[in-house]
Amino acid sequence: MSTSPLLYGRYIKIMIGSGVFTNADLEIQFEVNFDDDSKPNISTVQISNLTNTTINKIKKNDTITVIAGYQSDHGVLVTGKITKTLTKYSGVDKITTITFKEGNDYSGIKVTSSVADPAQKYFVKKRYKLKKPSKTVTYTTTTDKNGKKHQHKHTRTTKYKTVKVPKYRKQTMQITFKKGTTASQIISRLVRILGIKLAEFNLPRDKVYTSGYKVSGVIENDLETIVKDCGASMYWRRGNMVIRSIETGNDERFELSEATGLVYPPDEFEDNTTKGYNVRCLLQYRITTASLIDIKSSTANGKFRVRYGKHYYDGTDFFSDFEVVS
Repeated sequence: MSTSPLLYGRYIKIMIGSGVFTNADLEIQFEVNFDDDSKPNISTVQISNLTNTTINKIKKNDTITVIAGYQSDHGVLVTGKITKTLTKYSGVDKITTITFKEGNDYSGIKVTSSVADPAQKYFVKKRYKLKKPSKTVTYTTTTDKNGKKHQHKHTRTTKYKTVKVPKYRKQTMQITFKKGTTASQIISRLVRILGIKLAEFNLPRDKVYTSGYKVSGVIENDLETIVKDCGASMYWRRGNMVIRSIETGNDERFELSEATGLVYPPDEFEDNTTKGYNVRCLLQYRITTASLIDIKSSTANGKFRVRYGKHYYDGTDFFSDFEVVS
């Protein structure tokens, strides 16, 4: 088991709005999930014996951040938005369970009139009666057979006038990108509309849409499609959205071994497309989606990329369980 002095003194801090809760004062348990798809992960925090006043201050959509590790080595596991709070008794203890989604959920945001193409303008002719008829006087000159010139006065009265009046066709709820627009241009526009602040943005290839592209309905659906067209993936990492190749990782410069928290040698697995290992270690905040870590054990040796897993404390176990691939 671990011999690292960094892995002593469990540390848990939960930040909700301006409130801070730590395991120095309270019994706190949690389960934080992570994976490499675009859907925000659902995680939970349980805090025992909060006062009613404190519980009432915890609101839906509040920002929550989970920090965990050890007294001399800890970091952020996830940041998200609270979706539900439930308090009930378990024996003499009052347990408040806080459920939250990682990052922000953009799945319900559709194209609206404020971001859609403007309604198309066209003109129609309109004839209307003048309040006061206008008179136009013109003069013509003629010459008789004797060569004498005569001037003639003509008066024209106008009672109606025809003008072009602008009209607008019904606005269509779509965003149109012209021919030759690149995927990066579309993605940049869509993330601005959604309000996403990307932690990383790197496309393996920047597809050109020679026929243009139209976005309608749920914006995130088109965003995912375009990202896939470029051979990239869109996923959450510690509460921040990332768009890049799924094979790209973040080098955590961390070696996992028995000395640094590896609980037992990783179990190998193999499916139709992938070969890797299931790993359990003492809770390690550095490990999350797309982390690149070095593993040193009797079964797995080398650098691996993390695909998905969870961090948890259940009152006894303080672990990180996760899957890695080469």
